[in-house]
Amino acid sequence: MAPPAGAAHWSTEQLASFLTAMALHDDAERAVECALAAVAQAVGAAFVAMVTGEEVTAVHGAEGAAVPAESVVAAAAGGLPSLLPGLGSCELLVVPVVGVEGTALVAARRGGAFEAEELVLVRGMAGILGLTLRMLRSVEADRRLRARGEAQAAENEHLVVILQERQQLLERLFEIQRSISHRAPIESVFDAITKGAGLLLGDGVVALRLIDTDDPGYLRLVACVGVKPEIVEAIRRTPVGQGVGGRAVAQGELVIADLYEATSRRFHHFIQDGLHTAMAAPVHADGKVVGSLLVASYRADRRYSDAEQYVLLSFAEHVSLALNDANAIGAIRQSYAVVLHQATHDPLTELANRALVLDRIRAALAEAEATGEDLSVLFVDLDGFKRINDSLGHSVGDEVLIRIAERLQGAVRADDVVARIGGDEFVVLCEGLSDAGTNAIAARMSRAVSEPLPVYGHSVVLTASIGIARARTAVQAEDLLRDADVAMYRAKGLGPGRIESFDESIRVDMLDRLVLEQSLHRALGRDELRLHYQPVVELSTGRCVGAEALIRWEHPQRGLVMPDAFIQVAEDAGLIVPFGAWVLDEACRQRAAWERDRRCDDSFRLSVNLSARQFADADLVGTIEGALERAGLTGSALCLEITESVLMDDARLTVGTLADLRALGLRLSVDDFGTGYSSLSYLKRFALDEVKIDQSFVEGLGRDPDDEVLVRAIVSLADALHLEAVAEGVETEQQLEILRSLGCDRVQGFLLGHPAPVHPFAAGARSGR
Repeated sequence: MAPPAGAAHWSTEQLASFLTAMALHDDAERAVECALAAVAQAVGAAFVAMVTGEEVTAVHGAEGAAVPAESVVAAAAGGLPSLLPGLGSCELLVVPVVGVEGTALVAARRGGAFEAEELVLVRGMAGILGLTLRMLRSVEADRRLRARGEAQAAENEHLVVILQERQQLLERLFEIQRSISHRAPIESVFDAITKGAGLLLGDGVVALRLIDTDDPGYLRLVACVGVKPEIVEAIRRTPVGQGVGGRAVAQGELVIADLYEATSRRFHHFIQDGLHTAMAAPVHADGKVVGSLLVASYRADRRYSDAEQYVLLSFAEHVSLALNDANAIGAIRQSYAVVLHQATHDPLTELANRALVLDRIRAALAEAEATGEDLSVLFVDLDGFKRINDSLGHSVGDEVLIRIAERLQGAVRADDVVARIGGDEFVVLCEGLSDAGTNAIAARMSRAVSEPLPVYGHSVVLTASIGIARARTAVQAEDLLRDADVAMYRAKGLGPGRIESFDESIRVDMLDRLVLEQSLHRALGRDELRLHYQPVVELSTGRCVGAEALIRWEHPQRGLVMPDAFIQVAEDAGLIVPFGAWVLDEACRQRAAWERDRRCDDSFRLSVNLSARQFADADLVGTIEGALERAGLTGSALCLEITESVLMDDARLTVGTLADLRALGLRLSVDDFGTGYSSLSYLKRFALDEVKIDQSFVEGLGRDPDDEVLVRAIVSLADALHLEAVAEGVETEQQLEILRSLGCDRVQGFLLGHPAPVHPFAAGARSGR
């Protein structure tokens, strides 16, 4: 079983848990059973056996019973057969149990080979098992000695002393094990290890040094006992390989110097201080030597026995366990920090996300309530950002967002919080600012956004709509953010690049809009929508040759509501497509009724406006086709009016949609011509039937020579492209005569007839006006 993919320090976490489990056992046999079971579970082995000499002393796993003992012994001796009788083809792992002579663990597994990480893990577990067995056997020997009685103990006073020392060792090591398993600070564990080694060995100097992670050629002192302050500074950082401790690191084994001066001349501070004998054991972490634990004595006759060497190795091994556990915990904390950052930050810009900025706003509100400081939230939305994604691609759009995020951060104070909460929307939290200060920051952000932005060979120019909300009274974070959002929409409605602050009038407007939206949702079901019709007159004959269908809302309380008051709300509420479908149905039905009643002939065209969302609707052609079919009309009876901005939004899509509409026999008109993004080449490419001259140009006729020039140019352009020119908003006889003199084809406006319900309009149409 390979380590989990991406699991940092997998083996060290297993070792920490294994160490805790082994510390609970006071019986050698149970400790061995626990160890074998843990190894089998950790590496997915079919069975795990412990071999001592020529004997299999313990086995875990039912399949192990089928394997002859001699085969397992042969494997432990180094034979490593790939085919075990009774088990079949398998991979074997043999690890010696350190400190228990002639003993090894044998693990057998079917499937893939053992990974290096698994080998390190099993070695560590075997080391802990060996240490545990030595401790438990010492305890057992002590128990047997006490059972012989006081007389026998007196005869073996020397053995009692040894056992007492071993008992102290056990107590010290168990204490260190508990501190490791309880995740005490690593510095405290290091101090406990150095003090424990000094007390048990009775030496004057103990030093623990680890490889410097910033400069692996040197060791740094991390804990010591009995070292004079002036010497501490001298040995705080020493080269690997120098001195007894440095050699233990370089050689990776226990090093003993019975004559310190002869082996460590470079450490003259210790020599001058009279240090005579030293011993150092290597410290491991993740299977590598990472430092050494050194003890030293000032006694000239000091010699280290095998038992004392074992004591130092035991303490060094506990340093290794503490380091491995600390590394595992560090990796877990680092992983948690990464996950926490990802959960609270926008992955594209690295700014705070919505969740984090709301938490910051909550904290700021609580502090502001206690201190009385001012608090502002600014909501920033980029104007027209969708065009960048649509025209230049999302990679350019992403880079623009990253650069805009940097500009916003540069425009605010260091303590202000800038967040991206989605799409092209940003939020800024400012504390301790007056109204004037908040407005100044908003202005700086607006200027920063509007500066031309070079991206991938393109020069992108944007503006930002900014809404400001201030925490005047007790308010919830979500409400404050909502108020800033509402103020931003007020700014956007007034034109690009505007800054607006939230006030109670906006709140009232927002509530009115909410009520209006809810009423609109019921308008269709309650049959409250109406169509009024405005006549279109042919200038050359004076005949009414068509009409424009205009929507109205018969509100039960407000009366007749004009489209300017509800169309944008319907658009934002997602109602414009069903409203548009109703208009098409009703207009076609009425046009068919007029023809059936002989109030108009086949040439009479009824014009219907299409919104941007209707034009982009995939079901548009089917909707129109259905309305014509239900009314029994041909497409020539209907004229669709589409604004310039809609036509220019996506030229390729527009060409395809217009072709599909023309296939139905419909006439196509470009509405409000001259106010949008006029392009002569597109006008020709779209194969339209007419252009409607916007009333903003018509109203200046007779007063503003420039308007007359513009209208003349539009009429001439239409004539050159074989399009009909229709002027709207005609209100005076002078305007009518000028349009006739300029050669305009048709006109509509209050002078010729106000929009009216079906019956008054029908009467006007019959009169021929």
